Amino acid sequence: MAEPQVAQPEVRRSRGLPLVWLVPLVAALIAVWLLYRDLAQGDIQATILFRTGDGLVGGKTVVKYAGVDIGVVQNFRLVQNAEALGGADGVLAEVAFNPSAAYLLVRGSRFWLVKPEVSITGIRGLETLVSGNYIALEPGNGVPERKFVAVDKPPVTVSGEGLRVVLKTPRLGSLSRGSPVYYRQLEVGEVESYQLSEDGTEVEVGVFVRREHAGLVHRGSRFWNSSGVSIEAGIGGVSVDIESLASLLAGGISFYTPKNQLHSPLAKDGAQFKLFKNFEYADAGIPVTLHFERGVEVTPGTTEVFYRGIMVGKVSDAKPSAGIDGMEVQVMMNPITDDLLSENTRFWMASATLDLSGGLSELLQGKRIEVDLRRGQRSVREFSARAVAPERDLREPGLHLQLTAKDPGSLQRGAPIHYRRIEVGRVQGMELRKDGTGVTVFAVIQPRYAHLVNSHSRFWNVSGLRAKAGLASVEVEADSLLTLVRGGIAFGNELAATGKVAPAPDGARFQLYPNREAALEDGIRVRIALPSAEGFRQGAPLRYRGIQVGEVEQLQLGQDLDSVWAIAKLYRRGERFARAGTRFWVVAPQVGLEKVANLDTLVTGRYLALEPGGGEPQAEFAALAEAPKVNLAESLQRPGLTVILDASRRGSLSAGSPIYYRQVQVGEVIGYALGELADRVYIYAYIEPRYRPLVRENTVFWNASGVEVNFGLQTGLTVHTESARALLAGGIALATPEGAEMGREVESGSHYPLYPEAESEWHRWRPKIQLYATDEPQK
Repeated sequence: MAEPQVAQPEVRRSRGLPLVWLVPLVAALIAVWLLYRDLAQGDIQATILFRTGDGLVGGKTVVKYAGVDIGVVQNFRLVQNAEALGGADGVLAEVAFNPSAAYLLVRGSRFWLVKPEVSITGIRGLETLVSGNYIALEPGNGVPERKFVAVDKPPVTVSGEGLRVVLKTPRLGSLSRGSPVYYRQLEVGEVESYQLSEDGTEVEVGVFVRREHAGLVHRGSRFWNSSGVSIEAGIGGVSVDIESLASLLAGGISFYTPKNQLHSPLAKDGAQFKLFKNFEYADAGIPVTLHFERGVEVTPGTTEVFYRGIMVGKVSDAKPSAGIDGMEVQVMMNPITDDLLSENTRFWMASATLDLSGGLSELLQGKRIEVDLRRGQRSVREFSARAVAPERDLREPGLHLQLTAKDPGSLQRGAPIHYRRIEVGRVQGMELRKDGTGVTVFAVIQPRYAHLVNSHSRFWNVSGLRAKAGLASVEVEADSLLTLVRGGIAFGNELAATGKVAPAPDGARFQLYPNREAALEDGIRVRIALPSAEGFRQGAPLRYRGIQVGEVEQLQLGQDLDSVWAIAKLYRRGERFARAGTRFWVVAPQVGLEKVANLDTLVTGRYLALEPGGGEPQAEFAALAEAPKVNLAESLQRPGLTVILDASRRGSLSAGSPIYYRQVQVGEVIGYALGELADRVYIYAYIEPRYRPLVRENTVFWNASGVEVNFGLQTGLTVHTESARALLAGGIALATPEGAEMGREVESGSHYPLYPEAESEWHRWRPKIQLYATDEPQK
C-alpha cells in the first residue's frame, strides 16, 4: 500500500511586531509613567523626631499649615539614645507630605503638636476636640531638609504686624506668654516671650503691641507690672490694686505716656524699656494740684486718695500756699482717672474712721483725701479742695433725705442704711441744727430702692449692739458688723400703708428715732410714781403677763424732792392700760428661804408689771413696791381653775410656788391662810385655763418641795425633785388616775387634801386627757 503524501508547510515572514507583544509593552509604558509621576509629582517623605508619641495616631494625625492639611503621619518607630534629644529616647514619625509643601520643608522649619489648651488669656487648639490633635508648622528659610526635630512648645512669636519691644525687670512675677498688655485698661497687645539676660541679672520680656495701637508707644512711655493683686502693707495701711481679672490670674502689663513725653519719638522694633513695679514707681501718674483753704494733715508718699473706697492716687508733695493761708498739695493720680478729672470733680479731706470694711488703716494713718470724679467739658489739673467732707452731695443719684435726731449716736459719714437688713443707701454727712437742739443727718437712698420710702416710713438708729440679758440667756443683736463700728440706720413701713402711699419726694424730712421700738410704736405717755428709783434705768420695760407693752423713757424727781416719777410710754393700743383701776408694781429680785423669784432682774434691772383696769382714761398712777396680794374671791372669777388644798402645815410653800403635772408647770400657788378652826392650812392653787381638764374628782396633790433621797444596797442612790425651783421655793405636784377612776371635771373652790409625799402608784398613772387649745407652745 502506498504511503500518503504529507503537504509541506509554507513559511512566510511577518512584517512588524506580533500583536501578542502589545499587552506587555503597554504595561511597561504605564509602569514607566507611574515611576516618573512618583519621582516627579509623588508625596515627599520626611521624618519628625518627637520626645514622646502621646497624641500621635498613625494614618490619622495630620500636619497643617495655614489651616490646610499638607501631610499625614504614616508610621512610627522608636529611636534609642537620640543625639538630637540630648541622648534621650524618642519617637520618629514618618510623614508623607503633599508635593505642594516642598517649599516648607527647609532648614529652620519648626514642628509642634497642637493640643487643646485653656487658660485665662485664651483658648487654643479648641478645634482638636473635634478633629483630634495635629502637627503645626512654622516655615524656615534655609536649604531643603527632610529630617526635623519637633519643639516642645509653640514658637512664641505672635502672628501679625505690630510693634515689638523688650522690657527689662528684676523679676518676672506672674507674667507668662500671652499675658495681656493694657493701655488705659484697653488690651492692646500681649507678652510674646521672656528670658534671662546674658548676665542673668534681669528678665527680658518680649512684648507685642498690635499695629493699630503701636503709635501709643513713645520713647518716653512708662511700663509697669499690673499682674495679680498689688499689695503694700505697713503701719499706714494696706494698698490693693488690680488691673483686670485676666491680669489677676495670668499677669499683665500696663503702659502710659506722660504728658511731657507725648512729643518724644515713637518707639521702634527692639526698643528697650524698664518694667516698673507699679504705676507709682513708674511715675506714670497724672500730677494734680489741690489748694486747701487751711492747713491739712497729709504725709507725702503715705496719704492716699480714694474714690468710693478705691485708691486712685497718692500725695507726692505738700507745702504752704503762697499767702500761708492754706496748703498746696501735689497728688499723683492713677492714669485711669484722666478722663474724669474735670471741672465737676471735687476733692476733700476725710476724717479718720474705724471701718472694718477697709481695715484699720484709716485709724492708724489718720486722715485721707477723697474725690468725687465727674466727667465734664474740659480737663482740669488744679482744684480747690475742702478741708472737711461736704455734709451732702445732691449730685449723687438717688433719693435725698434729711433725718433729724437729738443725738446721732455713733453714726459716721458713709454709714449704711438698711431696709429688711439689705443695704439700700448711705449717710452722706451730718450737721448741727442752727438752734443747737439736734443734728440733721443727710442720707441718700439708691435709685432702685427709692420707691420703698413714703410719707409713713419710720427711720431709727441701729448703731452698736442691742442686748437683752437674763439668767436663761443673753441675746445680742446687731444689724451688721459694719453698723457695729460705723453706725447705721434702718427704716420700715406700716403694713397698712405699704403700696397705698405715694413715694416720698426728694428732700423729704423724717425723724430719726433712737431705736426700732420708739420708731414703730406711737403709744401714749403716762406718769408713774415709784417707791424708789433704785435698780431702775431708762428703757426699763413695762410688762403684762411677760409681754413688753411699754418702756420707761425718763426718771425724774418730784417737785417736793420726796417722790420719784417714771415717764413711761405705753405702746400701741396702750389706751387699754391707761385707765383707772390699772395696777403697777415693781418686779425686783427676791432671794430668801421662803421664796426665790425674779432672779433675771439681777442682770436686766428692775421693771414694772401691770394689770389693766376697766375705768375711765387716766395718765397718772402709783406703783406698788411688790405684786398685789391675790384675793381668793377675785381668783375664783379668773379663767382657769382655783382649788383649795388642805395641808397640815405650810412648809416652804408661798405665793408663786409652782404646781407641776409630770414635771411641767401647769399653775402656781396664789396664797394661803389658816383654816376656820386653825387645825389646818388652806393653800390656794391656781391652774391655768389650758390645763384645767387635768384636775378631776379623784386627782391627788402632794408637796413636791425639797429633795427625795432613796438608798439601797441593790438599788443604789436615787435623788428626785420636781425642779430646781421647787427645791428652793417649794412646789406642788398632782396626778390623776386612769379611765373612769379619774372622775368628772370640777369647779373652782373645790377642796383636796395635800399629801406630804407621793405614793409610788401615783407616778404610774397614765391617763389620756384632752387639753384646751392654746396659741403657742409652752417654753
